[in-house]
Amino acid sequence: MTGRSIFSCLSVGGLCGLLLACGGDGGRESSGGPGGIGSVGPDTATSEGTSNPTEGTSVGTSAGATEGADGSSGGGMTAGLKFDLGEGSDITVDDGCAAVDFIFVIDNSISMQDQQNALKAAFPLFIDTIQNTLPTTDYHIMVVDTDAWGRCDTANPWSGSNPGSSTCTNYIKNTVFEECDRTRGAGVIHPAGQGASDMLCVLQGGNRYIVEGQPDLATTFECIASVGLAGHPSERPLDGMVESVSPALLTAGGCNEGFLRDDAILVVTFLSDDPNVEDQNTAQTAYDAIVAAKGGNADAIVMLGLIPGGQGHWVDFISMFGERGIEGPIASNDYNQFFLDAVSIIEDTCLDFQG
Repeated sequence: MTGRSIFSCLSVGGLCGLLLACGGDGGRESSGGPGGIGSVGPDTATSEGTSNPTEGTSVGTSAGATEGADGSSGGGMTAGLKFDLGEGSDITVDDGCAAVDFIFVIDNSISMQDQQNALKAAFPLFIDTIQNTLPTTDYHIMVVDTDAWGRCDTANPWSGSNPGSSTCTNYIKNTVFEECDRTRGAGVIHPAGQGASDMLCVLQGGNRYIVEGQPDLATTFECIASVGLAGHPSERPLDGMVESVSPALLTAGGCNEGFLRDDAILVVTFLSDDPNVEDQNTAQTAYDAIVAAKGGNADAIVMLGLIPGGQGHWVDFISMFGERGIEGPIASNDYNQFFLDAVSIIEDTCLDFQG
């Protein structure tokens, strides 16, 4: 693999870093053409680091550096990254992830209206920042709920069996749903019940998840993320998460066919306000299942949890992902900072990715 330039610009704070990497060619420092990798320092994105054909200044020379009569770098070089390539050196720079698969696991029980609204309000800034930061715009975005019964335990036609008739609207009673609409872990495209979209959301490509190029992305996400309040009171986000990437749902003909990709990192966000332990999966079994779904590569996963303080097994689960696991308070009515804080972790995970 040949080296390539990777631009990484974080819109928050206007910070932009530039990493230049060119394939080796006899160990020479280069002014931008084929040759060795030059020094990359703090000023590489400024005019002091640009090529000057008249002066013979090489790309990436830090401010304060001096040149000898032969054009080579002399003393006074400030701190930075310098790559010295000897004859025959073969150093490549990993291209990072080619895509990102996002899963949002959203508690759809009766108490979650404010939290669902906060997520939908935070999504536009989050995805805009992601788009301005990561070296890819190829995203899959899927919403999964935590309901153990599906749409108020609907049948076609509706059987009348439900966890609370006040949340099971006439829309549910008069609508014919697909089997995947009643399967926990399946991507949500037809949210129904009190507080839900009560409509079939239009997703480009005909999948149960958003793909690259989705028109009106923020509005489409709002439609599928409005999972409503008609879910079963036993909230099981770990179970929904595990089932969403299970072979049964990902294989040909499955509800989530094609969602998870080998060249993508996986970013999971789950939200629940339940202080009880309802999941059948333990923290360890859920972790093992998610990592197995990514071919055993835990470094390709970022886990974000908006949960009640002190919720033991969810805290344990998030902590298993190390620096790629981030916990936030579900009770907050503003999730913007939580997601913005996660962007740098997502970016690092993408750039470090080795598929």
